[in-house]
Amino acid sequence: MRNTLTLRYALSRTCSRHALGLAVASFAFINAVPAMAQTAANAPVNLDLGSVLAASSSGASTDYQDTPGTAPYEAPSVTPLNSTQPTSLVTQHTIENNFSSTQSYADFARLTPSVNSINPNGPGLAEAIGPTIRGLQDGQYNVTFDGIPLGDSNDFTHHTTSFFADHDIGQTIVDRGPGTAETVGDATFGGTISIRSKDPQPDMTLTPYGSYGSYNTIQEGLQFDTGSIAKLNGASAFFDAGHIKSDGALSYAGQERSNFLGKVVIPLGSNTTLTLFSSYQKLYQNPPNYGTSVAQMQAFGNSNYAYNNNPNSQEYYKYNADYITTDMEYADLTSNLGNGWLYDGKAYTYGYYHHDLNTIDPFDTLPGGQSSNGTANQVQLTVNGAPVSGIPGETFGMTYRSFGTIQRFQKDFSFGDVKFGAWFDRQSDNRYVYEVSLTNGNVPNYDTNTGGVGNVTAANNNGTIARLQHNQLYTFQPYAQFDWKPTDNLTLTAGVKYAFFRRQLFAPVNQVTGISQGYEHNYGKILPSFEAKYKFNPNLSAYAQAAEGFLAPNLNAFYTNNLTNQSVAPESTLNFQVGTAYQDQHLALGADVYDIHFQNFLQPTPATAGGKKAFYQYENIGGAFYRGIEGEATYTFDSGISLFGNGGYNEAYSTIGHVAVNMAPQFTTNAGIIYDHNGIYASLIDQWTGGEYSGNSTVSPAGGKSPGGWYDPYNVVNLSLGYTFDSVMQHVKHLSVKLNVDNLTDQNQFITDLGNDASGNPLYLKLTGISAFFSVSVPLTF
Repeated sequence: MRNTLTLRYALSRTCSRHALGLAVASFAFINAVPAMAQTAANAPVNLDLGSVLAASSSGASTDYQDTPGTAPYEAPSVTPLNSTQPTSLVTQHTIENNFSSTQSYADFARLTPSVNSINPNGPGLAEAIGPTIRGLQDGQYNVTFDGIPLGDSNDFTHHTTSFFADHDIGQTIVDRGPGTAETVGDATFGGTISIRSKDPQPDMTLTPYGSYGSYNTIQEGLQFDTGSIAKLNGASAFFDAGHIKSDGALSYAGQERSNFLGKVVIPLGSNTTLTLFSSYQKLYQNPPNYGTSVAQMQAFGNSNYAYNNNPNSQEYYKYNADYITTDMEYADLTSNLGNGWLYDGKAYTYGYYHHDLNTIDPFDTLPGGQSSNGTANQVQLTVNGAPVSGIPGETFGMTYRSFGTIQRFQKDFSFGDVKFGAWFDRQSDNRYVYEVSLTNGNVPNYDTNTGGVGNVTAANNNGTIARLQHNQLYTFQPYAQFDWKPTDNLTLTAGVKYAFFRRQLFAPVNQVTGISQGYEHNYGKILPSFEAKYKFNPNLSAYAQAAEGFLAPNLNAFYTNNLTNQSVAPESTLNFQVGTAYQDQHLALGADVYDIHFQNFLQPTPATAGGKKAFYQYENIGGAFYRGIEGEATYTFDSGISLFGNGGYNEAYSTIGHVAVNMAPQFTTNAGIIYDHNGIYASLIDQWTGGEYSGNSTVSPAGGKSPGGWYDPYNVVNLSLGYTFDSVMQHVKHLSVKLNVDNLTDQNQFITDLGNDASGNPLYLKLTGISAFFSVSVPLTF
């Protein structure tokens, strides 16, 4: 592991480049604002859909979600009373008490019905496999941060560990549906995971925190909250710097990351608030996301095998390394304009810079100097030259930046409201892969057999350039929505959104084809939606939804020699859902049923490209349907004990042949017990994932079941024990200690595969066994 990624490094680099500049500019600006008291009557309202759902605006006399000791507060996952589609909220209270400091939003979402996520290297110590929502894969649903859609423009996927630390996340909301017309994003048809950042604390506080645990995992961090500053009109801010370093659960699969985040909230008079945000993260890792064969486990005597420390092997960990930096900045202006008008406008940018090294065949089980199929590790250092000993590999780069804005308006009437606005985003993405000799200073490798480049042309430097692309994705989504209240208890919502995408590809060396190509194509669709919500009383509500969804084709649709004749139909859905929510002091309930019909459904199927790593290719299977039932319930006793359970029964089949869809768990459940009283917090949570097919026909034929690669249900039990010491001493607000034990029963079985190596051996993912992490935080007041 490199030693340059430290807390000091994060502070020195990021304070100067991002958050410190943000803070100085913010405070200089708000010094010029006259001090005015903000009143609740005309305070600005955040119009982001996620914040609306997270708020308890149901009209109930008691705000149970924010009241300690009640069922909605203690519930690990709770359905908000004002939901208009199946929705589950994971609160900051749940995140802080139930998860280790290394985990990500994928783990938080896993606490909700029908969501599954796999940690291949221990909790949060590598990119998660997934999450899946109702069996829909990453890239088929939306992820937002503070209402801003995030993702890679090439395939709409996301990076669970690259942008934000769990310490900075205030809540996670999982919408299992396309949402209303005002829901914006690249892939809303499969749902939205909405991540909300924490808000500044009301009092000035300095909070050092840290943790230590399994796999030699250590975290250190420092958070500073300014508190409400009366001389600055009540402005407040928080800044957080953190550093995590771990060896990882798998051999030589280490990870190290440093992060810095700043958030400033500035009241501009009594009607308007400006929020400024900046984050920066630097990550180094040896990514274990390709799976491991049984032959490797046996050859190296390690069931948790990923890499080794032999520089003559393609599995040498230094030859398989990621170097990633990311940042995100936004300004959000919310205002009550008067006369029933509300405004919420964001301008933002975020960037992702990923460079890595990787070998061609990191699955060898033979002595050093040979790849997995028994051929010698050789490279060719000149065109048509003789092969020489060396490790064939690749240098890889993917760098992109998005610039965008979201503008929202709302006009309130006595009979309802009208909402309208638009989202615009432009992402520029540059990608390259060079075939190199990793043992000769990364010079070009002209051996196209080991390099895996199909076509040898002048454009790809005689086969040494596997990919050189410049891509643009333009997205524009205007919307209009009408919420009509014919009675105080009934709200009928009708809306329409136009989803427009423009893909542009300029590739001196296109992926797969290896030739110079350029192309652009526009995709667009009008997406209507209808929702009905009825409030029976302040504690009970019900809803129904019908909506269309749409997903523009993946960039890989452009990897063909006949681009000008290529016509790829987008995926589209028709969604029907009904559900209900109930909350009182002792009971929180939510339940729904759903039926989704797909056209041009793209199914993931494991594959192997020559001698290179396994990957998933996507096959258009025509139509598909997803249907199921979901529910969650928590009951809290006056003694501080809470019992809870949630789950989803999920069906996913093709319409032709009624064949099960790959990688779609047939059910998920979470169940357990919580004790939260007198400073003690304890929870025991049992998480089950139902059986699924990987689609890998070389794995067990699954007793004749199609499509093959069947994996039985499995469960993981997690334990959390914590205690908060109040009023420890002067200026020490409290002291919190916590122990997290993941996979308490030490499960180690195979749970899925990621295709095959070059010799046809399945590459498995498995549970990595029990792990434990101890953490402490000490807020200091002034």
